[in-house]
Amino acid sequence: MQRQQAGFFQVVLVGWIILATVGLPLNFLRGVAGGQGGDQVAAPPPEAIPLIFTIFAWVLWLATLMLWLSPVIALVLLRRGRFNGAVLMAVWGLLIAHSIATYALGVGDASVYVVFQIPIALAGLLGGRRLLLAVAGYSIILVLLIGLLQSMNPPQAGFFSAAAMAAAMGGTATTPDLGQPLVFFVAVTLLISLMLDRFGSALRGALGQALEREAELEDIRGSLEAMVGERTAALEAALHDIRRQADEQNLLLTENAQQRDFIREMSVPVLPISSDTLVMPLVGALDSARLAHIQEQALGRLETTRARHLLLDITGVPVVDTQVAQGLIRVVHAARLLGANVTLVGIRPEVAQSIVGLGIDLSGIRTHNTLQSALVQAG
Repeated sequence: MQRQQAGFFQVVLVGWIILATVGLPLNFLRGVAGGQGGDQVAAPPPEAIPLIFTIFAWVLWLATLMLWLSPVIALVLLRRGRFNGAVLMAVWGLLIAHSIATYALGVGDASVYVVFQIPIALAGLLGGRRLLLAVAGYSIILVLLIGLLQSMNPPQAGFFSAAAMAAAMGGTATTPDLGQPLVFFVAVTLLISLMLDRFGSALRGALGQALEREAELEDIRGSLEAMVGERTAALEAALHDIRRQADEQNLLLTENAQQRDFIREMSVPVLPISSDTLVMPLVGALDSARLAHIQEQALGRLETTRARHLLLDITGVPVVDTQVAQGLIRVVHAARLLGANVTLVGIRPEVAQSIVGLGIDLSGIRTHNTLQSALVQAG
């Protein structure tokens, strides 16, 4: 809460320092002009001035200097983080300096009462209830005491008041009527103190509640940040696991693809028997994908080895239907385009019956019942 009030208090102190800095030389120049002005009443000679006036003139200068030093010291304390010390210095410094000036000038001027309300306002807004009551009580007691001393004959206060200065210049001394102004000052001071007490309490309560809410919001934000951090860490861990699993899955897919390629190559081997003779033993059912792979393997090996004979051994093929027969015929025709002769080997009786029953024409293809007889003919 003090941090919230420190900004306002600092502005007040800076403005106070500026006014005091400007007021000191102006007060001095006004005193010089008052002593040297040609059109004014001539001041009495120095030996005619009572010693008490000289003493109180210096006291007034010290009070004026104190009005400048108080906000400077308070500002230094405020900048060092000592808020309560700065408030006490500003309030009591102004109050003591004005008390000295009031004792010298008297309470006959209305501006004296107004200035006393400044430290009361600072105490009510920036200090606590104790400081407000102490400043208000001190101000009331001091003003009443000075008013009583000034009403004595001869007066014991207000040596620089208008009546006292007129008497010092040889005029008629009159006793001012201070009863009504003093009653008015006491009433106004009590009213302002009561209002400041209520307003200051409400203001401090509102600031306290605002700070509590701010602290709660800070706690909520901290818990949210912690929760977000935990969720983020959990998501990052889950994402890391997903990436690891994806990498493992990609590795498995790559290995499976390699294994499939290896198995596919091993399922359709091309075996060189001699420099110009290749044997391709076929095992298992043949579908369109295997037939395409058989054709690719056969043509590739014929091109690389420059072989002249290719023996397709279909002993291990259980069924030869129209699709299988057409696929084998395409292999034979493609091999012939490369200049190689293709021989079908291992046609079993049930396969031969199936081929005849389907009406498949293999008249243009050489066949042998065994691989040995085909090799003899090819050799």
